[in-house]
Amino acid sequence: MHRFRLAAIASLLAVAIGLTLAGCTSGSSTPKATPTAKSSVSTALSGLAPAYPAKLTAASAKSVTVKTADAIQALIAATDIATVDDDSKLIAATKSADAYYGVARAVATNKGFDPITQAEAMEKLLVLGGWTERDTKTTTARYSVVLTRDTAAGTSVLGLQAVAESKNTPAVVLITVESPDIPAT
Repeated sequence: MHRFRLAAIASLLAVAIGLTLAGCTSGSSTPKATPTAKSSVSTALSGLAPAYPAKLTAASAKSVTVKTADAIQALIAATDIATVDDDSKLIAATKSADAYYGVARAVATNKGFDPITQAEAMEKLLVLGGWTERDTKTTTARYSVVLTRDTAAGTSVLGLQAVAESKNTPAVVLITVESPDIPAT
């Protein structure tokens, strides 16, 4: 199973903040959530958890991981989002780790937005939606949580980080989602 690295997320966050401050985006615009008319809370929250098929391929890993990241990002009101920097890609297998698909999104928010409170609320909804909290850290300026979800294909990992607005940087919520390992064919 691949290992989730918080240090890698922190470096991605630094790069994404730099891109946001420079006015660049690395690919996608803000994905739009499709409203649903589901009647129960558990059904409404089920879109937050990935549903990978038992026989995982690179294509299905990409599809489900991106869909899951879109649903999680949709927990942030589109009116609060300034920019989204997306770095999604297939991570190739190495001698010591299998391939997996990863989504890393830095969501820069509008002035005055409280990303810490937002991320804490998102975590609660993610847990209700089927994710399991593994590690969490919070201060007045930063928040991070690692969650996992067991699926038919294996374990998916979610990292959620928030950095408060400062004099020189906007508030940012970083969402990273990793698919389970993709078996070699």
